[in-house]
Amino acid sequence: SGGQAGSGGQAGSGGQAGSGGTGGGADAGPGPDHLLITEVGIQPGGSEYIEIMNPTSAAVDLSDYYVSDNSGYYTLTSGPWTFSGTPGSDFLAQFPSGTMLQPGAVLVIAGEAASGNDGFETLFGKCPDFTLNSTGTALSCGGGSVPAMKIPANGSVGSSAGSLISNQREMIVLFTWDGSSSTVKDVDYVTWGTTFDANTRIDKTGKTGYQPDTQADQQKPADQGVPASAGAPLAIERCAMETGEKTTGGNGITGHDETSEDMSASFKSAATPSPGTKNSCLP
Repeated sequence: SGGQAGSGGQAGSGGQAGSGGTGGGADAGPGPDHLLITEVGIQPGGSEYIEIMNPTSAAVDLSDYYVSDNSGYYTLTSGPWTFSGTPGSDFLAQFPSGTMLQPGAVLVIAGEAASGNDGFETLFGKCPDFTLNSTGTALSCGGGSVPAMKIPANGSVGSSAGSLISNQREMIVLFTWDGSSSTVKDVDYVTWGTTFDANTRIDKTGKTGYQPDTQADQQKPADQGVPASAGAPLAIERCAMETGEKTTGGNGITGHDETSEDMSASFKSAATPSPGTKNSCLP
């Protein structure tokens, strides 16, 4: 599952992904009311990835959805996004217009699709649905091409291929913006690492138009684990649906405080990553 990627194809588990595509998969049934980040591949560098799942009973149009690894993502609304901390390895990218994710389906965004010695295709024997690269161009994979995530006018993707996702401390946020509002809406968020800095944990408290987020030092990060050896595969996988998350009074697309989730309980480290396939530990 996860399939080969190509423009105009289908996105998600059991299908293909591409600009204007739709996602395969069965009805997820009762459950969360928004998309979830379900897996993040953090090692080796050439096969970094983000997996997103639609656990709802309706298809979701991703045209106004974005991903970022920097806590300043919300400033997208006020002009060109300025990197904080590590400009060569940070990103803020948008899904191609018309991309759909069907109920129960998953899709994968990879930092690289190349077939290098630690590339995504080499390691997992398949292609991601989308790729993150600083040029915003499709990359070759599996005899075809993998469409790139869009680099919006106010966004950017770092040029340090293989170093977009930090092993030790990092965050990934999935959010939506309609292109004109003064605020964004969080969809899902995960952070990991026992230490953090200003750009690896979200806290929009006090910012105009936003509800208070959970204080950065009070957030409960996922445990990214320790790789079996240098360069060995390592990922964090979601095994529970937003443990302990506040469902009201937040900045989420459905009113949740996405920063309040107990990620140490929702995620576990995995030495055998499975991008493009629903995690077996999920209900």
